[in-house]
Formats: sequence, structure tokens, C-alpha cells
Amino acid sequence: MREAVTLAPHRVELREVTEPRPGAGEALIRIERVGICGSDVHLYHGAHPYATYPRVQGHEAAGRIVAFGTGYEGELGEGERVSIEPLIPCGDCYPCRLGRRNCCVKLKVLGAHVDGTFREYVSVPFTMIYASGDLTAEQAALVEPVSIGVQAVHRGAIVADEQVLVVGAGPIGAGIALAAVDRGARVMVADRLASRLDLVRHLGVERTVDASSEDVGAAVRDWTGGDGAHVAIDAVGAPAVIRQCAELVASAGRVVIVGLSMQEVSLPVIGFTRKEMTILGSRNNAGLFGEAVALVGRHREQLTKMITHRYPLEELPAALQLAAEHPEQVEKVMIEVAGGT
Repeated sequence: MREAVTLAPHRVELREVTEPRPGAGEALIRIERVGICGSDVHLYHGAHPYATYPRVQGHEAAGRIVAFGTGYEGELGEGERVSIEPLIPCGDCYPCRLGRRNCCVKLKVLGAHVDGTFREYVSVPFTMIYASGDLTAEQAALVEPVSIGVQAVHRGAIVADEQVLVVGAGPIGAGIALAAVDRGARVMVADRLASRLDLVRHLGVERTVDASSEDVGAAVRDWTGGDGAHVAIDAVGAPAVIRQCAELVASAGRVVIVGLSMQEVSLPVIGFTRKEMTILGSRNNAGLFGEAVALVGRHREQLTKMITHRYPLEELPAALQLAAEHPEQVEKVMIEVAGGT
């Protein structure tokens, strides 16, 4: 089979390797579509905090079941399309015992810690595959990034009619916005790229703010009647954005940090007590992948509009370069590995 390997920053090579076989407790999946994530771009640049080289990237994947290893007693059958949850927790550490395997201290993620899905076939544990029903291959590949949004909204305990600020209108920010709208929240999205704001408007957000030309703080104060956002969510990972979320959240509000970065952020201590704000981290998803499948199913047409570019597997280097160098043109790049609509 073919697989694309990132050998070093900015160096991706297509190679032929032996097709895997499913072991006990595993399913062999023929990969159809894989989305490019921001973390894939970080690894391509050499800036991913968890990854090492060489690495087969890719974790936003969907495909069809080819075969099962021994031990499968579920309802899925060969030929069915599935979405792949790319998390491999240890099952023994404190967060795993709490049911929060998404932040397992020994967590392995496909495409970062272990080889991922930019390949034609992959064997994964039964627990990592979810029936995608009548979703197309592209829609099924969108489940993983949407699951990040579902987790962020769950962490923020967002309920109907709350006013939620999402800073960052990339694929993760869009998924967060959609998950919040789906709960009945009122959502504002801010970003510096007008092209991305254009794409998130069809998700049902109430207001968008172009941070390159508008005062986000003034917009939030006007929108909330001076209260501040009930929940402010960072989908960028930049220190300035996290500080902005802490500034613009209402007293007694919640800040949820989703963005990935190795940078440090400083905040005035007085803000923690004066506002009695709650600051929460959010990573991957904790048992919410099935909910993400259902969310994509309810909003499939709107989400499909997020896919702005499509490339075959052999053009992965060009796709990564486009996503890295021209974010103003890109929302979601989809890699077409095998046939499937």
C-alpha cells in the first residue's frame, strides 16, 4: 500500500509498504478521506509539541471496514463506513480512571505520537471506530474535528440562550461555534481573516467580528449590553487571544482554552478573584465522539461547505504547504486517499 511519511520538517515522501493485517481486537480500515488539521501543519513546520520524526501524519479520517481481527462482537460489518477516533489512552492513569481518557497522561494520538492515516490501510482497535451511517466519506472525516468542538462546549457547560464568544474561525473554531449553536446558544465569532468569517456565517452564528479592522472588545460589550460574554472560547492558542478571552468574559463567566501552543501567557491575578471567572482547558473529546457523529449528521450540508480544497494522497506535500502558507484561502483541506463519495 501507499503511505505518506513526514521525514523531517517540510519533507514528505510517498512510499510503498506492506499492507497491515488486523490483530486481535483490531479492525482493518481502507482509508477514504483524511482532513488536514492545524496540528498537521504544526508537525509539517516542526512545531508540534508532541510529535517526532519520521511520522505518518493524519488523524481526521474515515474509511470502510475491510476485516476484523479476532474478538469482535459488535454490530458493525465489513464494508461499512466508519469515522475513526484517533485516541489511544492507557486506561490506568488517574484521568482514565475518571473517564477522562482524552487527557490521559500517556495518551497516544494517531498521526502525532504514533503513525496515522495518510495511508491506504490502517489497523485500529475496535474501540476507535464509529458507524457513520449515511454520511459521505468527507462528512465522516469531519467528525473528529467537530468532536473537539463538542468537548469544548461540554467543558464550558454551555446552555441555551447564553452568549458565547469564539475567537478563531478555523475548522476547530467553526466546530465549537456549531456545537454551541446546536445547544441553542447565541454565538459571536471573531477572526482576522474575512474569508473564514464568511464560511462560519452559514453555521447559524449571530454575529461575526473582523478582528483585523474592528474592535472586538467594543463589539462584545455592545452585543452583551456591557456584561461580557458568558463563555469565551480560545480556538487559536495565542497568548494575546487567551488574555483577550479573560478580559471579555463576564464576571462569573467561563473561559475555555482549546488552542495548542508551547507559548506562555500571563494574566493579571486580580481578574481571577474580581470576576471569579472559571478557566478551563479542553483537549480532544471525552466519550463524546458518538455525539459528534450525530452533530455532523444534523448539520452535514453546512459542514461540507467548510471543505475548501481537495487533493489526492500523492499531492499531500502541496496540500500541507497550501494550508501552512495561505490560511486566508483555506478552511479545511481534504485528502482523497481512496474512492468514496
